[in-house]
Amino acid sequence: MHRYAEQLMDEMLAKGKCELMNEVATRYVTLVIADLLGVPPEDRAAFEDQIARGQTVGSIENIEDATDMEAVYFIGGYMAKYLEERSRNPGSDLLSELATATYPDGSKPELLDLIKLATFLFAAGQDTSAKLVGNVMRYICDVPGLQQQIREDRELVPWVIEEVLRLEGSTKATHRLAVRDTRIGDRKVPAGSQAMLAIAGVNRDPERWGEDANEFKLKRPKIREHLAFGRGAHTCAGAPLARAEVITLINVMLDKTSDIRISEPEHGKPGQRDYPFEPSFIIRGLANLYVEFEPA
Repeated sequence: MHRYAEQLMDEMLAKGKCELMNEVATRYVTLVIADLLGVPPEDRAAFEDQIARGQTVGSIENIEDATDMEAVYFIGGYMAKYLEERSRNPGSDLLSELATATYPDGSKPELLDLIKLATFLFAAGQDTSAKLVGNVMRYICDVPGLQQQIREDRELVPWVIEEVLRLEGSTKATHRLAVRDTRIGDRKVPAGSQAMLAIAGVNRDPERWGEDANEFKLKRPKIREHLAFGRGAHTCAGAPLARAEVITLINVMLDKTSDIRISEPEHGKPGQRDYPFEPSFIIRGLANLYVEFEPA
């Protein structure tokens, strides 16, 4: 992760500025998960291109097809090929572990199940982790004094990330299916109904977080109890990876710069920012974020 972050930041520092979401964040998280899974380097550009062309998850601009599966099918085709190759010649990557995995009774999973799992692992954390990078950087640059604080004390970086996850986690909502008649508050939910759970609302609930629930607060007590990554059996399997990715990238950005600024020509002055968010009822994140650097 550190190597990929340095590689991308060196490219951007040569220009003195970048569009963070597409030139750094999305490329970075794709490189990391591709490396972990064992996607060959020569194939990674094809994945980056396909993901860049894909539609936002939960799009409110295309109500006829809010969840475009083209990228998922594209990735699945490659995963099928990789898994078949790894079953014959396993290596030390995650795809090899999946290809050679067995159940406790010694039987092997169906190939289609492994393809689905590998595709999900590759795709699920792409957009959300990239959006978290942008959401965190926006706070680092816009909260007065925060950037200097974390430059002087890097142990504050994880605290910043957790508070941004609470305030503006990448996932606005998730869905559950009621398997029996139940209630949510005073509302009856019949068995078979779908419930849309507003994670963004829960994470700003003043009854849980206090009267300053809508404000950024560094070192907020019990901050890791936010629900940005779900809870219990539904906790995001990629949460530790997402945290590590963003902590690593932010630290490299701080290492290689003496100052990071939001571009005023693109987004306006502090207090009057104009940020373009993705039009999605599921994802909370910026479509683009232009930043400028002073090299370290």
